[in-house]
Amino acid sequence: MLKGGGQTIRKQNIQPMDHKKGSNKPTFVGALASGLNRRAFLKQSSAAVMLATIAACKPNNEKIQSNDAESSKKQSSLSQNFALDQHQKDSISAVQMQLLPEDGDGPSAKDINGLAYLQWTLTDPDNLSDGDGEFIVKGVGWLDSLSEQTQGDQFVALTNQQQDKVLKQISQSSAGENWLSILIYYLMEALLFDPYYGGNPNGIGWKWLKHQPGFPAPDEKTNYRNFL
Repeated sequence: MLKGGGQTIRKQNIQPMDHKKGSNKPTFVGALASGLNRRAFLKQSSAAVMLATIAACKPNNEKIQSNDAESSKKQSSLSQNFALDQHQKDSISAVQMQLLPEDGDGPSAKDINGLAYLQWTLTDPDNLSDGDGEFIVKGVGWLDSLSEQTQGDQFVALTNQQQDKVLKQISQSSAGENWLSILIYYLMEALLFDPYYGGNPNGIGWKWLKHQPGFPAPDEKTNYRNFL
């Protein structure tokens, strides 16, 4: 079940997809690898269809599972105290603006509060359990390493053209494509979910897609985390 604007979308109504061995998450084909134009996809898809897509297609971040008790304890501690530092925030925000830019054709990542929504949703117990936050943070390290090797500086210091070049290089690897895909996934949530959850301020994403949200809207008593 999804936390949309008062709507209930159940995964059993989604078309079956291939799954990775040992995982309940479907194999995900990222927007960069598939060659999809993100704007065209968003504009041509209804909000309901995209919400259903989100329900079925959370990227698998290839987290390595461990049965070691000490490792599990450390993992739990990191999850409970997870937070992005300022450099990580700036880097992720810059990547988000490359993925959903301010190009005059719909809201940008900044317009939909993409970074604020991401920080909030990474405190979700399910997302913590999946290791999404740690995977995203690890990706910032990859990003800076490649940026420095190929462009001579950290990603946030590069021009738009240089940033685009680095992201295209990152997308050529499986881990890099998964990293970009999970950032796109959370941007889609920020674009489509109820403003109560921190993204989609004043329903800006719904207005762009001409979507009529469901009723009633979530509140402190009815938001989805109360039912986890």
